[in-house]
Amino acid sequence: MLKELCIENFALIDIVKINFVNGFNIFTGETGSGKSIIIDALSFVLGKRADKNYIRKNKHKATIEAVFYTNSDNQNLINNLLINEDIDFNDSILILRRELFEDGKSTCRVNGKLVTINFLKQISSLLITIHSQNEFSEILTKESQLNILDDFINLKDSETYILYLADYTLYNKKQKELEDIKGKYDKTAILRELDLLDYQINEIEQAKLSKNEYASLEERITILENSEDISNLINNVYDEIYSNNNNILKQIDNYRNKFNKFKSMDTLLDDWSNEIEDIYFKLDEFALSVRDNLDKFSFDEFLLVELKDRYSEVNKVLSKYGNDIDSVFNYLEEISIRKVFLTDFDVNRMNLEQEIDKLSKQLNIYSKILSQSRRSGAIKLQNAMLSELFSLEMNNSKFEILIEDLTEFTSNGLNSITFYISFNKGEEVKPFNKIASGGEISRFMLALKKVSATFDKIPTMVFDEIDTGISGKAAKIVGSKLKEIASERQVICITHLPQIAAKGDYHYSVSKKDLLADTQTTIVLLKGNARVSELAKMISGDESSSNSLRYAKELLELK
Repeated sequence: MLKELCIENFALIDIVKINFVNGFNIFTGETGSGKSIIIDALSFVLGKRADKNYIRKNKHKATIEAVFYTNSDNQNLINNLLINEDIDFNDSILILRRELFEDGKSTCRVNGKLVTINFLKQISSLLITIHSQNEFSEILTKESQLNILDDFINLKDSETYILYLADYTLYNKKQKELEDIKGKYDKTAILRELDLLDYQINEIEQAKLSKNEYASLEERITILENSEDISNLINNVYDEIYSNNNNILKQIDNYRNKFNKFKSMDTLLDDWSNEIEDIYFKLDEFALSVRDNLDKFSFDEFLLVELKDRYSEVNKVLSKYGNDIDSVFNYLEEISIRKVFLTDFDVNRMNLEQEIDKLSKQLNIYSKILSQSRRSGAIKLQNAMLSELFSLEMNNSKFEILIEDLTEFTSNGLNSITFYISFNKGEEVKPFNKIASGGEISRFMLALKKVSATFDKIPTMVFDEIDTGISGKAAKIVGSKLKEIASERQVICITHLPQIAAKGDYHYSVSKKDLLADTQTTIVLLKGNARVSELAKMISGDESSSNSLRYAKELLELK
């Protein structure tokens, strides 16, 4: 249930905290008082977009916070979502918080952790649902009506529907593949592409590339181009260190022997003696290495030409087929697979057609099972709706669900659904979108919500002026129906009818006050005489009228 809603700097609201009960919560107030602001604020904290103009004048941000207790049928789903997001969750309390800033951006938090707007919508959809006058237009489509029936019979959780959806996804994929190969290719185009692929494959294979060859070629060419300078360097080094009469190695050896005489006299002399000993042997080893490789860097004109030719050949392949040798190998693999596909094009086309035919037969089997479930479920939904409509004293109502078979598969099978209804005696049933009366629509929507409450498992239901177009006895009946729903789950209702307002367990009055600098919406919990006065004002517009006060008291006594 929704336990608490805190609104700060939102539209005409400065700051307000509303506590709710797990029953029937009523909000009333004159037109323009700000009742819709409560719904806007609640919708915002649940994930709806909000314009920065909602921020109260001269304030930098608006903040909405909603506190939920979550012991409900959806607890496992809620727990799994929170675990996946690594959100702390203690004592079955969820705190949703959104802040709206001057630049139009907003932040979302669940139990203090930042989350995405999509996650906020996902988690809030398991906690609360808002029903308004605008919802009528949302169920005019056949797809929406089909979803209502499917939800009523829990069809989308069935194994058949899950298997159908998996095969339908694959069926669409295979259909697209078949359309692509049929639309893009003819025999001439295939042969032309095969010739090109053969040429490219041969060119790459004949190049006989090796993985690290390109870097090696660059290195060897660079060395050969600098071979003269390198050879001069190493020959000079060898002469200076080893070959000349008075070479460096002889001089170091002379000092080595002299240090050796005195090393026992002092530790520092001993250290130096050891160091010059190491230098001598390392230099000797270095000189021998140079000697053994004197010819390694000699200039070879023919080898340089050969390497440059090979380098040009590799570059040519890279410029056509990839930025590096790995890319060329990847491309070779791709075009080789493509060649196999085109070579066996007719076989592939036939295989696709066979796969599609097999999937089509299986989809037909699943569709028949889904259709049977819908036809039997439609009778139950019709009876449930008629029962609710009769309880709302719409005794002449007729409600029928027409199920038609389609010729093309859809994500829902091979069915199209249309709601047909008539509210008056002697009238033929008409498609739902042909209904005109606001009062009848309101009661129909309420009946639908009462039926949906048996399967949607949402613990809190908000009704935003769903009583439009009704009055008198019908209002009293609607109030009783809302009270009935509130016995099973939390109901929050914004209404302009005293017959409905009197049924509430908690009654809030929403009013607007003009202050010196601005206008402010306030929300007050009504008790005792204050509630009687509010109902009297709703009845006649005069909260002091004795007749209105007497009728208001009667309504409260009858609740």
